[in-house]
Amino acid sequence: MRKYEVLRAVVILQAVCMVVLTVMVVVKVWPEGPEWPDNAAGTNAGSGEEAGPSGNKEIARVGGTSITSAELESQLYKQYGDAVLRTLMVHKAIDLEAAAAGLSVSPEELEDELQQLVQGYDSESQYFEVMREQLGMTKEQVLAELNYRLLLEKIAVKSVVVTDEEVQSYIDGHREEFDPRQQLHLQWILTESEQEANSVLQKLSEGEDFALLARTYSIDAFTADVGGDLGLIDDDDPFYDEEMLETASRLQIAEMAGPFEVDGGFAVIRLVERQTTAALSGERLYDTVRKQLALERAESLASLEESLLAKYEAVKYN
Repeated sequence: MRKYEVLRAVVILQAVCMVVLTVMVVVKVWPEGPEWPDNAAGTNAGSGEEAGPSGNKEIARVGGTSITSAELESQLYKQYGDAVLRTLMVHKAIDLEAAAAGLSVSPEELEDELQQLVQGYDSESQYFEVMREQLGMTKEQVLAELNYRLLLEKIAVKSVVVTDEEVQSYIDGHREEFDPRQQLHLQWILTESEQEANSVLQKLSEGEDFALLARTYSIDAFTADVGGDLGLIDDDDPFYDEEMLETASRLQIAEMAGPFEVDGGFAVIRLVERQTTAALSGERLYDTVRKQLALERAESLASLEESLLAKYEAVKYN
């Protein structure tokens, strides 16, 4: 699985939990259901019969058959209840442990982490818009999840000691990781065959829109809905085809090329922009390396979650 697919899969999993939780909360605190037109609300399939109790209000209708808020809640709980409940339990355990250890995430730390996530987007507002459109997450939900992850990382490394000498030694041996580097903002259309890729190239040469063609023809489920946007990637990223990146680095802005035989099919690419990232230096460099080394030595975050649930005697009732 390519790197961006792994990252997006993790975000989607978190987003599903948050979206479902939101729906369940709405059903709980708004038991009377949404406001439907007068000829729909308060009746059972138009028969004039009053709906059931306030927690069992009709919220939809198909072929004369009602769907109630209670049915919706029950189905959501069956499908997602365990995952959402575990997320809530883990969050509560993190809150308790952070309070006991006197740990918190400062606004500056949250902002710094957010800016790292935003690097693959044109702006912070675009990042939040993509999270809303593609994952159903509001800005507040994104920041809340980010805050919990940073808290969990702080809990993980609170007893891990990384010396200044170890930090300096790592920096000296990995200078290339912190140097300025060129990044390419690419779109791509992934097809099953070279013939299909050439057909896409022909349509592009005739002036058709790249993003629209990506949504129509690309078989890459992770990028098709966003117009084939790969975001910013390093020009030597080992997760992408070397020939494709070498060609992309020579393109002019908005220029297209292909097809390239890549993992999963044949790709047609378009260069959106190129950027040169700033080098890490000073205190930020040392803090970044210290955190990285500490997390490598600490208990895995997944294992830590289980440890915290056990420590605070988490119990799930049937």
